[in-house]
Amino acid sequence: MHPLLAFYRGIGTDHRGRTLSGILAFSNAELETCHDYIQWLFPLRESSPFNPEAPVLNDELIVIFRQDEQLQTELHRVLLRMTQFFGVTLRETPQGFELLLPADVGEYHWMTPDNHNHRRISRMMASLKILGLETHVAALWQGLQQLAVRHPEAFSAATITHWGLAAMGDDRGTG
Repeated sequence: MHPLLAFYRGIGTDHRGRTLSGILAFSNAELETCHDYIQWLFPLRESSPFNPEAPVLNDELIVIFRQDEQLQTELHRVLLRMTQFFGVTLRETPQGFELLLPADVGEYHWMTPDNHNHRRISRMMASLKILGLETHVAALWQGLQQLAVRHPEAFSAATITHWGLAAMGDDRGTG
């Protein structure tokens, strides 16, 4: 079995011996300071220059992820943990999903221009789009656009461009 599938099915580990559940149990401080897990949670078609040991998606893996209900559920769970880390809430609605934004974002460390978490968000959206969670990505992108309008000082034009490209399925600049 491919290491990424074993990892997502809960029977394998990442390159450092961590399980998916173990990573999802990280504190917010651990999620912030550790930089080599995001590539396992949100794989892309190209290897990461930041973590060359992370898995790379191929057509076969993409088809498996898109067709397997358990894997789709796990991707959703991973996304919910990361949105919680970012202080936003992804809520299911009759129309799909929506991103609920907090009224006060003054304490969010990631809301500064060119913060490394902006790349994480790009990677998340690009990966989820490839792996079949398009409605989730659309909700995330819509919410991020609203957040950027409300707090233009927090996001560079390059960040907004990367997010838009990721939401449309172009994974350039996602690290």
